[in-house]
Amino acid sequence: MSKTTRRTVLRNIALTLATGGVLDTAMAQHVHEAAAASKAKGPYKPKAFPAHQYKTVQRLAELIVPKDERSGSALDAGAPEFIDLLCSQNKELANIYYGGLAWLDAEMRRRHGKTFVEVSEAEQTAMLDLLVSAERGERARRAEESVYERSSVYRDFAGYSTHARNDLAPGVVFFDWIRKMTVDAYYTSPIGIKDVGFKGNGAYAKYEVPVAALEYALKRSPFGG
Repeated sequence: MSKTTRRTVLRNIALTLATGGVLDTAMAQHVHEAAAASKAKGPYKPKAFPAHQYKTVQRLAELIVPKDERSGSALDAGAPEFIDLLCSQNKELANIYYGGLAWLDAEMRRRHGKTFVEVSEAEQTAMLDLLVSAERGERARRAEESVYERSSVYRDFAGYSTHARNDLAPGVVFFDWIRKMTVDAYYTSPIGIKDVGFKGNGAYAKYEVPVAALEYALKRSPFGG
């Protein structure tokens, strides 16, 4: 595939994600191939992120799908390169990450006086656990409000909930993005496919990773949501 064609494909994939579309396996394979091409002549050089932010993306990927006795982590699977390439092709997608990474560092400085990559692993995982917990609380709050919205009698109470809005909301949005994209990158990579034991679809022309693969990767992640 020529550089021009590859860039066009990546741009279209990034646009699909940024506008709420779903990343399928064929799309993901294009991104992995582009990352491999970028690393063919030496270490991967980030195209969207400054060095510090890329280091943070690397650490988050390593925490979201960690290495175990069976296979490598999302870092080993190329998730940071996967995310960086897509962000380099779409401003809206990149801004989600720029803002989210800035928020994460600001929150860690407020709590610990250091950026995310500078604090201990225990402090890093504690922050991510808080975001997962806040996300679950937000789901419960929205579900409660929807009950009121569907009622003709109590519709005016839709803005009320026993679940308070959380000040971690910006982090929750960002973590949802990076967690999903990290898992997508992992389970569509050679490492992830091998990890779930998927052999492919024999001689069929279309190759798809089964839903079980995604479910497995989410279960494996300590921050599966």
